[in-house]
Amino acid sequence: MNDVNKTTSRHPGRSLLLLGVLLAVAGPVLMIMLMFAAKILVAPWYAPLLGTLGVALIILALLRSRSIWRWTAVVIFTLFVGFQWWALLAMRTPAYTGPVKDGQPFPAFATTLADGSTFTQDELKGDQNTVMVFYRGHW
Repeated sequence: MNDVNKTTSRHPGRSLLLLGVLLAVAGPVLMIMLMFAAKILVAPWYAPLLGTLGVALIILALLRSRSIWRWTAVVIFTLFVGFQWWALLAMRTPAYTGPVKDGQPFPAFATTLADGSTFTQDELKGDQNTVMVFYRGHW
């Protein structure tokens, strides 16, 4: 029992540090598993939330015992989680505010397809209603 108390008092906050690092890394790992392996494509809001909780635990561990390794962990994981927040918030697709409205005629256009052939609004005419969606993407 004395050995356990000596180890705990020698390294206070070690379990908080390890749990914090685990949570900070768990978000991106979970994101990769869901987005690529399970093919569930949703905004990965859980990654920066778990990372923020992890950084908070690492800071608590730092407050219990200050060392260069814990300061380094705070800096590295704060930058890592900050990048996750930036990626989530800054890279989202803006809301569509274009001129196309439901029930309005489609504006005249002409374009070239990937195979080199031309495509105009006349090719959209027919017996059925037609909807064209232009997704510009946002990187």
